Amino acid sequence: MSENESKNLFEKSKLEESESFSHKENNDNQNEQKSYLNFGFCQITIGIVFTYIYMICSILLNIINRVIYHTYNFQYNYCFMFCQQFICLILFSVVGSRNETFKKQTGEISFKDFFKHKYDYLLFGFIFILNILSSFYGNQLVINVSMFVTLRKLVLVMLFFVDFFIGKKKITTFTMFCIGLITFGTLLIGSDDFTADYLGYAVVIINNSLTIIYIKLTEGFKKKTGASNLKLLVYNSYLANPILIIAIFISGEYKKLSEYFFGDVPPFEGSYFGFFIILIISCLFCLILNSSFFISNEKSSSLLTQLLANSKDIFISFLSYFFLKNNILTFKIIFGLFISTIGALLASTKSICDNLKIGGKDEKQEKFHPIMSEMESKKIEVEE
Repeated sequence: MSENESKNLFEKSKLEESESFSHKENNDNQNEQKSYLNFGFCQITIGIVFTYIYMICSILLNIINRVIYHTYNFQYNYCFMFCQQFICLILFSVVGSRNETFKKQTGEISFKDFFKHKYDYLLFGFIFILNILSSFYGNQLVINVSMFVTLRKLVLVMLFFVDFFIGKKKITTFTMFCIGLITFGTLLIGSDDFTADYLGYAVVIINNSLTIIYIKLTEGFKKKTGASNLKLLVYNSYLANPILIIAIFISGEYKKLSEYFFGDVPPFEGSYFGFFIILIISCLFCLILNSSFFISNEKSSSLLTQLLANSKDIFISFLSYFFLKNNILTFKIIFGLFISTIGALLASTKSICDNLKIGGKDEKQEKFHPIMSEMESKKIEVEE
């Protein structure tokens, strides 16, 4: 065999090895994304389960936070966020450190590990704080619930443009159709209310932009570092607390807080016991919301998460009209809600059909490891 022939054979074998590894990696990713939770009568993918948990928590948290802001008049953003992040820190440090599953998901939590990707953690922490604070401020402004939700639903359109035009991602025609229905319905709902509070609108649009950056940082964290998104959430709770304590003192909120609890005029009617219960519930829902959002982004895609999350925004819109009496219903608003609901229901139904299996695991499925490549699975079968 000549030297050139041996060289060609060597290059060919290297190419085949590279393609085999690439194929194996793609199979791993697909199988990981399609990991199922078995409920006995059915199986559903982990990503979709956590997407719907995120939706439910978001609805409840939005309602609870508005009760805290308007019923209890607790409008101290830094203090409120500090309470949420402090409870997250306690749960991560005390409960999480004793749970083997949690430790397996997050991996090593240490200063040494933190400094490996310190810029990623610091950037995410900064965007995270700005995103939450802008959301708090938007909720506290005069802008009504329906218009707030309408503008927040534009996150879906903004994310679509980022993924389609900048990220060059392939998006199905059905998905684009659902996004179009939801967007059209959204614009109809908000078209009668564009003359109210422009400051509130600007804050919500800024909140939307920060949310897009926050989503993309979350989505790309695992690809860049190889670590779980939950690790990002843990480090963020460590970073946010000292920053928020400094912000509380610089802004003077600690003085307002002392007046709130010890002032001559009570800030609300009722006992402080009820207020603390509501505050703790809000903090727990915040933890579940962030955790489920991170897992949903990691297991599926951010666009799918936001597309399905529009169902909860539409529910909040219905709530604001029929229970909170936030607006007068018109034919245009009813038609807009109907169109948005159709878009959200189509997307939800399609996602459930694509990610649901009726019946329990069969024997072949139990042998197939969810993160194991197809090649490795066949090799085990041959050995057996």
